[in-house]
Amino acid sequence: MEIETRKVQITGGSTYVISLPKKWINKVKIKSGDGIALIPRSDGTLLINPKLSKKQDELTKSITINYTNDTETLVREFIGAYLAAYDLIEIKSKERLSPAIRQKIRKLSYNVIGPEIIDETSNSVTVKDLLDASDFSLVKGIKRMYIISRGMHRDAIIALKNHDTDLMEDVESRDDEVDKFYWMIAKQYNLVLKDVFFADKMGITPQESLGYLLVARSIERIADHAKKLASNAKNVINNPAIIPKIAETSDAILELFDGAINAFYRNKFEYANEVVDKSKKLAKITEELTREILALEGDAATIVSIAYIVDSLERTRAYVLDIAETSINHHFATQPNIQ
Repeated sequence: MEIETRKVQITGGSTYVISLPKKWINKVKIKSGDGIALIPRSDGTLLINPKLSKKQDELTKSITINYTNDTETLVREFIGAYLAAYDLIEIKSKERLSPAIRQKIRKLSYNVIGPEIIDETSNSVTVKDLLDASDFSLVKGIKRMYIISRGMHRDAIIALKNHDTDLMEDVESRDDEVDKFYWMIAKQYNLVLKDVFFADKMGITPQESLGYLLVARSIERIADHAKKLASNAKNVINNPAIIPKIAETSDAILELFDGAINAFYRNKFEYANEVVDKSKKLAKITEELTREILALEGDAATIVSIAYIVDSLERTRAYVLDIAETSINHHFATQPNIQ
């Protein structure tokens, strides 16, 4: 990157003027009389943006399907385009789209926030993002993810104790809702990084948005393990003596989860630091549960599933610890600089 310097001049006794580089003027196609945006930044720099009055074209991503029923590849391409904030996503094929592909596209458009199917032909589907991403509240998004994932974890343990298969299946079905909010927050983070106008409209800095993304990612992982808790609970066909200890450990983890989220929202170092200390002590309890599994007797499928359940508890504890540590980093990143 070539750095050019300009000397500040004064005209009229009170107006400070600098000239703009000609190469840059030609590149962004500014003409005499055009308006540009001057954006003071908190670090003392001044951002000059030529997009003040220019209407931005819709970003379109075309996904060409050269396969028949490979829905997993479609999911990865669609979510990638969504996170990159494309306004239009066109899925097309040289041949007629299969029912499986169409069904997957409908589910994808339902499982993300904003996009809706606006056009269909025999060999194409067009999805348009109808939501202004800046209208979505990061604070409310994190809160919603937290409430859903916490409820999933709690209900998975209740289902384990009562062998309630209906509740287990209900827990598993809620994971898509958490993913929906996580993808939206990840999309917002990408927009903040590449569009200063979007960041200003959100009233957030890249450092702040990173904190929200990292917390959202940890909550999404917690929901994944709540789903695994419910899935493995289905194979516990009797009532091993270790289950009350599992439930007790789960309660302690949820208490830490509450504390970590509270620390993040209140931006309190002391609260987050307390969660870090308690989480590390709780790791010894999950280690003890792992050792107790080795002494279990009975149905092999039950013992294996109990082992997976304890593993999910430990991983959930670790993700709660991640939230607390992110809260600490977020606290210092958002503090005003003191000279």
